[in-house]
Amino acid sequence: FPARQVAEYLSRPHQDTSEQYRRKDLVLATKVICKELMDLLNQDRSPLCNTRPQPILDPSIQRHLTHFSMITHGFGSPAIVASLTAIQNYLNESLKIMDKSYPPSSLGLNSHHIDSKPIHIDSKILLNHSLDKK
Repeated sequence: FPARQVAEYLSRPHQDTSEQYRRKDLVLATKVICKELMDLLNQDRSPLCNTRPQPILDPSIQRHLTHFSMITHGFGSPAIVASLTAIQNYLNESLKIMDKSYPPSSLGLNSHHIDSKPIHIDSKILLNHSLDKK
């Protein structure tokens, strides 16, 4: 998937500083939500062919994942994880472009007079993002 090219195409310069800040918050929050879903789907231990792996998820969710796996012939969860991986790559590339185009100081991160309401994100998310860049 051409994540970098798509991110470049969709990362049009935004005029308003608060809009730039909000967009970055949205991308960071989206990364967290996508990762949660990916982590859950990667723990799916649905039977496949003649294998019956030991379940690690709560039976209340594993039952539904197993049903989904059966009706998609085992391709459902891996296909969704592959799609989410492409989305995560796009989000990572978008953040790289934002970091290059709009360094934190130019986004007004240190000011308290941003007009739009920012999304409140746990500081661990921001820490993980800065660690991902290394």
